[in-house]
Amino acid sequence: MPATVLKDYYKTMELLPSATMEEVKKAYRALAFKYHPDTNPDDVFAHNHFLEIQEAYSVLSHEHKRRKYDEERWLNGMANRAKEQVVISPAWILSEAQKLQKHMTTVDTYRMSHSALHDYVMLLLEDGHMAMLKKETDDNQAIVQAVLNSTRHLKHQYMQPIADRVALLVPADNGLLTAIYKQTQRSRLMALWEKYMPLLIVVVALLLCLLMVLY
Repeated sequence: MPATVLKDYYKTMELLPSATMEEVKKAYRALAFKYHPDTNPDDVFAHNHFLEIQEAYSVLSHEHKRRKYDEERWLNGMANRAKEQVVISPAWILSEAQKLQKHMTTVDTYRMSHSALHDYVMLLLEDGHMAMLKKETDDNQAIVQAVLNSTRHLKHQYMQPIADRVALLVPADNGLLTAIYKQTQRSRLMALWEKYMPLLIVVVALLLCLLMVLY
């Protein structure tokens, strides 16, 4: 499954990814003035680019939106490396899985892009890679463990297809199969909790109101 292609907002704003919020604001003021439709009334490119600048600024000037965008951009960059890699080997897949595991320790798991993480892991575990890994067993346990560590906070709808794939890599490893099952069950329980939590809150509130009326 291909990773989502993202626009390069930093390129649009003519900034480095390390740019401070003040640098983002300064760049926006300069670019907005340069490409504003009032300044370029008959320039279609300037008008369209002005809209791109506004879109980029709306993300890069917002702390949480920028953090999520940076996370998706990082994963997308890894996906591009995977597509450009000439020689794919179990060792390379393990290396990328371990890089992902290390990166995920720095991510705000409550605001991360679940779809982007899912897309990248599924790219690592695409059919061609899976066929190769099933023949090469030396790295499979480490790959599966790295994937599990990277996806432990993934929503169930994204976790299940990943679990199905990694289980195929360690069919005789009861320890890892149990870990895969437990992680999938946790994600399923969290999905149920998120689904029914609003209803539970309403029921509890009604019960409290009833108790207040009766007593």
